[in-house]
Amino acid sequence: MAGAGLRAAACFEIMWLSVLLRASALDDAFVRQDLDVNYVAEMLDKLQASVKQQSFVSHEHFQGELRRLRGAISQAADSANLKLLEDTLEQTEREKMEAEAANLEAMQYYHTVRAAFGSQGGAPSCDFLTCGRHAVCRSSKSQRAFCECEPCFSGDGFTCRPSKCTAETFYSSQPVVPWSRSGLKPDPVSAAAVSIALLGEGSVAVAIQDELRGGQGFLSVGHVKSREVVWGEWQLFSPDSAAFQPTLVSLGERLLISYRDAEEEGKGYLVSGHPDGEDLTNFKVALSRPYLLAKKLRQKVTLVPLSGSRVACLFGGEMGDSQTQAPGRAVLVRALDGISLLGRYHFGAKAPISEVAATKLTEDSFVVAYRQLPPSDQELGATSKELSATWMKVSADDLLVVSGHHLALEPERAGMLHRDLALVSQNLFAYSYYSGAEKKTKMSLIQLDPSSHRMSPLGEPTVLAVGYNSFVGAVSLPSGSQVPSTFTYLQPVGKSSAAKVCGVSAAQRVSGCKDLHWAEAELQAAQAVKLQDGRLLFALVQKGGTVQSRLLSAGEASALDINMAVV
Repeated sequence: MAGAGLRAAACFEIMWLSVLLRASALDDAFVRQDLDVNYVAEMLDKLQASVKQQSFVSHEHFQGELRRLRGAISQAADSANLKLLEDTLEQTEREKMEAEAANLEAMQYYHTVRAAFGSQGGAPSCDFLTCGRHAVCRSSKSQRAFCECEPCFSGDGFTCRPSKCTAETFYSSQPVVPWSRSGLKPDPVSAAAVSIALLGEGSVAVAIQDELRGGQGFLSVGHVKSREVVWGEWQLFSPDSAAFQPTLVSLGERLLISYRDAEEEGKGYLVSGHPDGEDLTNFKVALSRPYLLAKKLRQKVTLVPLSGSRVACLFGGEMGDSQTQAPGRAVLVRALDGISLLGRYHFGAKAPISEVAATKLTEDSFVVAYRQLPPSDQELGATSKELSATWMKVSADDLLVVSGHHLALEPERAGMLHRDLALVSQNLFAYSYYSGAEKKTKMSLIQLDPSSHRMSPLGEPTVLAVGYNSFVGAVSLPSGSQVPSTFTYLQPVGKSSAAKVCGVSAAQRVSGCKDLHWAEAELQAAQAVKLQDGRLLFALVQKGGTVQSRLLSAGEASALDINMAVV
């Protein structure tokens, strides 16, 4: 009888295949459309009738069988027969539950397909509907259940696409504080730096340096919902030292953190982690012991996640007696069941390297941007290399290939400070930077030749903002089938943090841009990631050290509403 119940759950799959076969055999498009809908409705009605009949027969059978077994148990004379009857009763109850679950699954299929084909009648309850991604089930006043898209998405409840948010669905900043069932107030934190990365599907991780706890590093995992992020408790990841300028990257279900233990001449460390399988809340991360990466660092380590759990760790030359002659460093590691060293390399000339940033182009290649100051003995008036970039790739045998071609933007100008890179489309990336001498924030589109790996700027740099900025960041928004765009965020002095969204034309030139005032206050630090549904999630630190998160809808971050006239 249990097998019959399971067959009821599987019968709708056979019916659905017959629908597809019937539809493919029809020639005329208009006749096919009408007959397809009618045929699907007819088959669904037959499915419902069959499931109801099967459910009734199954229910009567199991009820009678259970009554018979319970009666036999009450009259059992010896322990051997009693044990056999009790085991049979337990098995029959399991079969009854399996049959009921199979019938429920079949009815879920019936109501879901019926609704997806446009039925306005709804389902008896949300138990009978399986809504699409970014959709929720809601009950109407008539006590019928319907699927509808979440805020900032549009569609029929089964296919929901990102759309512009209305005034009542704009997101606002929320504190990054642990969720508490008891409502107890968590211990406060005061962050000096912040980094954010994806962690699997639907979750993120945030790393901070907490000045209230000796500058140590802490990590929190958040589960992203439709309108908020639910955060777990802070976990210590630097047990023996402070954690200056932590950087966090995702390796699918794993993550890697870098930090240094002192502001000047600090040792650089790496810590890997993955979700703790024993934690039922899915908020805890199992962390490795710190791995020594380098000695005498004074700059942030930039991490680039690559295929095969490999990560490129990039930073300016280590301090020492020959500091002015130290090139940039690239350390290749594998973060899988611990951290293992694959190789050490250098990039740039023998000159001070700082302001290192990077963006991944493919699963194995990336571009590194950096500021290369001239050696102390360089002649005045020489070409400036303060806006440099280099292409790199990891080979199949775990070797780092560093291109001999180095891009140098605005070679006539010095005083180039903060910078970031972001992928725009295949072989096209944006180089955003702050020109200190001009007090201007600019962006240049860079084209990469996939054969020679030479990089060339496309047109003149676009001025994004005028005035001093304390940081510049960018988010990679690979376009796919969407309008190519760039997203650059910056912090003007004494003002709320802002962002600039620019469209990229078919001629690969920056088109019109729009201002996005996404923050309510001046920020100390910020970083963003793109979620799988197209939204952006910021982790930010306000003046005073308060850590917050802020969702931006896909519409806010999109260039679809920008006039695409080339500027």
